[in-house]
Amino acid sequence: MAKGVPIHKLTQPNKALRDSANVVLVRLQEMYEWAPAMRDPKNVEELHNMRIAAKRLRYTMELFAPCFNKEYAQAQKTIEEIQERIGAIHDCDVLLPLLARTLDKETNRERKEALRKGGGPPLFLAAEGLAPLIAAKKAERTRLYHEFVAFWDALPPETLFEKFQQIIQPDSALADKPK
Repeated sequence: MAKGVPIHKLTQPNKALRDSANVVLVRLQEMYEWAPAMRDPKNVEELHNMRIAAKRLRYTMELFAPCFNKEYAQAQKTIEEIQERIGAIHDCDVLLPLLARTLDKETNRERKEALRKGGGPPLFLAAEGLAPLIAAKKAERTRLYHEFVAFWDALPPETLFEKFQQIIQPDSALADKPK
């Protein structure tokens, strides 16, 4: 199944809502497809794509929530936490380049201002605030990333698909779990 398939192409509109709940497993598989890339903190785009897949899964789960019990609600909370944890990492991934560009821009502006005033070293006021902020955001990103990997490993991801399948298809035999 292709990543990001519209939900209406995966459901059965002429049947009861619960009869289309397998779409949750499709969305879960889409999220799993990005999981191997999360093992490298440099895979920023792939991690963001995993977040998007988790978001699709979360919203799909919300549609089917009235059909299921508390165990489903707990599984839904797990997906929400996955999305939020990756979202916090993504916030850092977006902010860090913006801060770096701002630092470069302001440093260049301060150099030009110093030259315009007749020389002397520039004050580098921008660096005084932005450099520590960049360092703090890098440290925060590293911490959030490692916390997410630990959270993911503690699920454990190998059994998450089986758990979802048991909730959605309690009477069926387990299908192949994602790789």
